[in-house]
Amino acid sequence: TARVPPAPAMAAPVNPESEQRLQTLRHVIKEAFSFFDKVGNQTVFPEDVGIIMRYLGQFPQQTELVDVILPQIQNDDENVVTFQAFEELMLRCMLDHKYDPDDAETLLAAFHVLDPDDKGWIDTIQMRDYLSSGSGVGAFTEKEMNEFLEFAKDKESGDSSKIYYEDYVAKLYGTVEKHIEQLYQDARGGPKR
Repeated sequence: TARVPPAPAMAAPVNPESEQRLQTLRHVIKEAFSFFDKVGNQTVFPEDVGIIMRYLGQFPQQTELVDVILPQIQNDDENVVTFQAFEELMLRCMLDHKYDPDDAETLLAAFHVLDPDDKGWIDTIQMRDYLSSGSGVGAFTEKEMNEFLEFAKDKESGDSSKIYYEDYVAKLYGTVEKHIEQLYQDARGGPKR
């Protein structure tokens, strides 16, 4: 008897919502990448990858970025990252929520460790020392430090000597959520805010 070859595998039906989300993600990734593609040749420098990832709402540890992510996607011959390699990485990261930001409770718990007296605030000089020390993972640059302190200070009281961390966390999460929402709104061609 002759053997009948198995039927070719049918492609799984595509969920229109999943397909739309995938197209939206591709558009958002392309837009972010293009901000750093200065020459227009579908490449960026490796040092820009972390910035683009954070802009897209993914926050890998600096050590993981350098030791794991960049070796996977970097074209060593030319010291660049191609759009195709970056897009594949970002689609996996964003769909799997691999480097999503920590939740507010985790961030507040970290601040509570730095505030053993439970005052509700941390002195900016002390915070500057924490964030610029080499003991932490990825110490802040001076520019990052100034941007952080400017963002974290209490605008209402004008007191820049203290970081009221519950207010900071609320402001941070509000800003990140608004940014991500705007990215997706822009990708869908929706109204600008």
